[in-house]
Amino acid sequence: MFSCRTGTLAVAMALISVVIGAPHYAASAQSPNQADTGALAADLFRQAEQLLQAGSVAKAHEKAEEGLKLDPRSAVGFNLLGSIYGQEKNYALAADAFQKALKIAPRSTEIHNNFGNTYLLAQNFDAAEKEFRASLSLDPANRDANYNLGMALLSQHHSKEAIRYFRRVHPADAGTLFNLVQAYLLAGETQEALNTANRLSAMDKGDVRLHFTLGVLLASHNQYEAGARELETADALQPGTLEILYNLGQAYLRSGMPDRAEEVLGRALKLRPDSTETLYFLAQAYSSQHEDEKALELLSRAHQAAPQNDDIIFLMARLSMRQSFYEDAIPLLEEGVKIDPRRPDLHAALGECYFTTGKVPLAIQEFQTLIKLDPSARSYAFMALYYRHLGRFEEAKKYLVLGLKADPHNASCLYNMGYILCHQGDYQGAEKWLQQAVSTDPNYVDALVELASVKMNQKKFGEAIPLLRRCTRLDPRPAPVYYKLARAEQSFHQMAAAESDMKVFETLSKDQASGPYPFQHLFDYLDHRAGLLSQQKSRLDLTQLQEGVKLHPEQPRNLYLLAEAYLKIGRLDDARQTVAQLDQLSQGDFRTAMGVGVLLARYHLYAEAVSHFQQALKSNPNSDDAWYDLAAAYVGRRDYPDAFATLQHVSPQGLKDASFRALLGDVDAALGRTREAVKLFRQLAAENPDNDHAHLSLALAYLRSGDTQLARQTLEEGLVRIPDSGELFWGMGVLAGVQGRIEQAESYLKRSVDLLPEWSASYAALGVLYYETGQNEKVRQTLKKFTANGPSGGMDVRKIEQMLSAAPPVKPAEEKVHAFPPQARQEFLQTALALAGQ
Repeated sequence: MFSCRTGTLAVAMALISVVIGAPHYAASAQSPNQADTGALAADLFRQAEQLLQAGSVAKAHEKAEEGLKLDPRSAVGFNLLGSIYGQEKNYALAADAFQKALKIAPRSTEIHNNFGNTYLLAQNFDAAEKEFRASLSLDPANRDANYNLGMALLSQHHSKEAIRYFRRVHPADAGTLFNLVQAYLLAGETQEALNTANRLSAMDKGDVRLHFTLGVLLASHNQYEAGARELETADALQPGTLEILYNLGQAYLRSGMPDRAEEVLGRALKLRPDSTETLYFLAQAYSSQHEDEKALELLSRAHQAAPQNDDIIFLMARLSMRQSFYEDAIPLLEEGVKIDPRRPDLHAALGECYFTTGKVPLAIQEFQTLIKLDPSARSYAFMALYYRHLGRFEEAKKYLVLGLKADPHNASCLYNMGYILCHQGDYQGAEKWLQQAVSTDPNYVDALVELASVKMNQKKFGEAIPLLRRCTRLDPRPAPVYYKLARAEQSFHQMAAAESDMKVFETLSKDQASGPYPFQHLFDYLDHRAGLLSQQKSRLDLTQLQEGVKLHPEQPRNLYLLAEAYLKIGRLDDARQTVAQLDQLSQGDFRTAMGVGVLLARYHLYAEAVSHFQQALKSNPNSDDAWYDLAAAYVGRRDYPDAFATLQHVSPQGLKDASFRALLGDVDAALGRTREAVKLFRQLAAENPDNDHAHLSLALAYLRSGDTQLARQTLEEGLVRIPDSGELFWGMGVLAGVQGRIEQAESYLKRSVDLLPEWSASYAALGVLYYETGQNEKVRQTLKKFTANGPSGGMDVRKIEQMLSAAPPVKPAEEKVHAFPPQARQEFLQTALALAGQ
């Protein structure tokens, strides 16, 4: 879209008379009757202009016609009439009026500009450009002509030339800078665009619409981080606005921050629960974090509301395919193809589903259609896969050659070429192709496994082992990988590792490969489940899982999911019994011990979690992940000395990871090793300047040491980059509370609750502040809001309710804010630090 800036339709009559030549209209040359007629016409033109500016186009037209009857040689009148015709979209008559005006006043830049603007409205860009250039030939510095010529060029995609004219507009207002940013982006001058965007953003830091439109513009040109910053500013200025949250969530999602997208889009969905667009993008955020069941529930709701939306259909199908529910995906994709028969990705997915479920003739039809619609490397790879499956390698290779001509770096074509050569016994050739595939996509599991197989066939077991070890972390069903890894380790004489990994394989292989859920007909299930309350959903899940365990008590995954379901509804004893069954079944293999430990720690069962991590470390004492999780469990128990000792076992390579350093910083800070903690958190904040948690951790380290000035500076610097960070506002609230500034603390903490309604620390810190200052009614309100939103965390609601019931009843109007003495502030800080660690 673009907007044109129309010049003033008529200026003061004295100025117009200068433009068109004063001697011809001088009062001394006119008779009294002529002077009266001219004055009356001028008054009618002024009225017409005022009516036009007020939006009364028809009345303005009448006044202009009346004026021209009195003064048929008025350039002002024809100029005004042309603009009126333009507003009426009668462009032919508008052109005629402007041409008459120019015959009377050929050197009027205003008439040329208005004529050009009318052509812009008619989207006759060549003619508009001609008029603006005519205006500039008369006055090269004319502000409106430079701006509108820039607009005409921009609309014709001549962005580089448009930049030249936008830069001539002085002084440059917000509209000029906005279009200059757009022109730079279209011209590929990204840095200039970002510099100009920063300049525009700084013009009015309080203008919500400016930051919103600028953010949307930047994001629409793939400048997601810069766009997100502008949208964050808009959100901070006007929180709770659906359009801002919706666009900010998309920017986060497309810049690879699905966790932040989830939080923002969740807020948007609360504002409009029936928004199919928000449901769709929130599902994408869940999908990016591998929370497929949550994503599918949202998509099921969206599909019911918008059954013709093929984007929703496609994502539903892809997620069900990822969960191995190909039969469920087929009717969805068939429906999608009917809606949009020329959409290639629908045909590709449908062909893949047909192929996977053995409907090979239908698959070949889809792949043939796909190549006609989209003769790309990806399409050729599908056809090659079909022939590879049939064992017709040479025909498959022909399609792979076509695919690699279209895209020499297509990982799928490279992998399949390597696969075929490997199975043809050409190990050297296969290794070359597979190495290229892995270089193109380092996380391509199939290519990594095949490359490891090639190396094993060449007796390069030492090179195969790290590839397979990597695959165990990437493959969602890694049982075959563990088997291959154990075999490679045996051949390389790593007998202890081989025995451990074979035990993992034996545990994993007991699970069926049909999918992660113990039920079929996924979408019927989701439709039914979507209408249930949260508690009813948990009960339904529990019933399904109990039935699954009864049918297949030998499958570890069913036991794991059942233990998780018990933990969700607070049946801890049942969860512990189920975990004991799982431990017995898995015989303490490393992978299961780690997974169960993480699950137990998530529900604050730290003692049991520690036991499982220790068991895992007996099997694999060199696992950095196990040492990290064990240390984190110790931190959950507030056992900082053991956490510190545990982290000393992490390898130097492991300590380069940001999460390890962050945990070590927390432990250092808790042990009073402030200097070491600050050093670590400074490094993390410098490496990740848009990570609000890094700024908060550094500020809390300063607070622990009593340096409130540096704590405040750190939080403020963080808020400059992330102006809508709930964590940083929480930190500001804690800091204000520590300093005894009760009202400011309350304001900051309430802002944190608004931004992070699912973070228990926000509610808890606010509730503690109210409790310590004697505001029990506000404690009750905060507790009620906490319970309604249902955030997870370790906040003991029953204990707080008991404390409140023991307090003497006081009417809300009679409550007085108590003093906040230093000792109470210190207790408040310690509580906050404990909350931050959860």
